[in-house]
Amino acid sequence: MRKADRIFGAVGLGLALWSYLESRRFHYMAEFTPGPGFFPFWVGVTLALLSCYLIYDSFRREPSKQDDKKTLPERHALLRVATILALLFAATGVMKFLGFPLTLAVFTTGILIILEHYSILKSVAYGVAYAAVTWFIFEYMMKMGFPKGFLGI
Repeated sequence: MRKADRIFGAVGLGLALWSYLESRRFHYMAEFTPGPGFFPFWVGVTLALLSCYLIYDSFRREPSKQDDKKTLPERHALLRVATILALLFAATGVMKFLGFPLTLAVFTTGILIILEHYSILKSVAYGVAYAAVTWFIFEYMMKMGFPKGFLGI
């Protein structure tokens, strides 16, 4: 685990640097409130500190028997991740055609049917409810625009 912690810490430092550099493209403050650069800046700083601690801790702690043990996920878990990634890829491909709410409903329904083995009726009900609540909060209440599909929603 110590080697994995070092690798993960290095990846975390890379992401922290990227987040910091991206935050510099935006204003840190907007009048009297945090601007669009505020959140990515502090995410980068926090991630950098936690990654440095993880790397430090991996050198500080004593080696154990688990350090040499391979801890890869089982085949079933990898297939679940691959299925989710495939469904996400498909969702991004059809978003301009279907629009965000309908794509979200189809994606949620697909996840529940394929991975969780819910019934079709229950999956469709949850998918439509999730998409409706999401639309209500972001489109109706907050007036944020979602990509619209061929149905205009």
